[in-house]
Amino acid sequence: MAGLSLNNFLLGKQYIAVEHFTLNNEDKVALLLVEKKKEGLVISKKDRVSYTDKIADKWDIKLPFFLIINSNQVIQKEVSGIDVSDEKLLHKSFPNTNWDEFYYEIWRLKTKSVIAIARKSYINTLLENYQNQKITIAGISLGVCSIADIIEYSDQNEFYTNHQLISRNENQIISQNSLETAIPYTINDLQIENRQLLAFSGILRLIVNNTANTGSILSYSEELYNEYNQKTFFNKGLKIMVGIVLGILVLNFIFFSHYYKLAQESSEILLVNKSSSEDVSKIKQRIIIKEEKVKGIDGRMTSRSSLIINEIASRVPSSILLTELVFNPLEKKIKAEEPILTKDKMIAISGTTIANQDFTKWVEDIETLKWVDKVLITHFGKNEDNETTFSINVTLK
Repeated sequence: MAGLSLNNFLLGKQYIAVEHFTLNNEDKVALLLVEKKKEGLVISKKDRVSYTDKIADKWDIKLPFFLIINSNQVIQKEVSGIDVSDEKLLHKSFPNTNWDEFYYEIWRLKTKSVIAIARKSYINTLLENYQNQKITIAGISLGVCSIADIIEYSDQNEFYTNHQLISRNENQIISQNSLETAIPYTINDLQIENRQLLAFSGILRLIVNNTANTGSILSYSEELYNEYNQKTFFNKGLKIMVGIVLGILVLNFIFFSHYYKLAQESSEILLVNKSSSEDVSKIKQRIIIKEEKVKGIDGRMTSRSSLIINEIASRVPSSILLTELVFNPLEKKIKAEEPILTKDKMIAISGTTIANQDFTKWVEDIETLKWVDKVLITHFGKNEDNETTFSINVTLK
């Protein structure tokens, strides 16, 4: 399920399929854009034009493309039998063929099989043309074989494509037909014209990433599918990481600006209240002593404090509001002429929560961090305003 969700995330919600076919000795393409919405699959755009080696002008090249090759460069044969062995069916249909030079796809019906083959050189040239247009092919099918993925969703006995008639009658499954009139079909409550029927079949196979058909073209199609997902994962992952880093930097800047402003205001008030040089001298001496002590503390924690605070802050769910986060809290209040004692390797965190489960999950997440030794809940309960407040101590390794 996680793998399927990741694939859906990488594929997105819009898909394009292109069928290459030959009609009256002219190469044409039928294109279809399908969008996944809450109510299901919706046809957003369709077209049928002559093929001029260029697709990208009117179509979003960032979307995944599924390619159906159904032109006169594809040979399709019907053969008796549905043997599970591809080799036996291929030998029966195309004996003495060098399969290093051909891709094939097999569609098995009840008593017969349809085998479509095309030269690898032709397919590679076609894919190179798409690559030059910066279009990424995420799947591929040969002939009418892709219709196997939708035929069971309709009660029709015959299906017209752009130049063929496909029949459930296995006496003759495929016959040539140059019907120019658009014929609508209803596939699982979705209206689809015969001109985009094979293209829609390809999109459905792309979304489901599964088919009962077999063949070397399907292995190649799986490679194209994985390459598209890897490319998309890198691009989307890079954008997400950049967004996270920028978000952390913005938060750091906000915190720094806030406390820097408070420090400036405190300094100004201190300077205004100095009434004599003797007081100034005493204050300077106290400041010098405290600075040395603070430097000692700062030297122990600066290398880790920013990273630790960022990691804790990034895990805080929306149901929790932090009111205090103290790194190396004081053991007791600061008094004049007394050393400053801190609880080393400890972070004291206080806040409020509106979801106890989120709080428990958050505490468990903190405990899993590699630099955390243990987490102790020192307070959890309602305050005078009936808010659920908490305090925890995080002990570092």
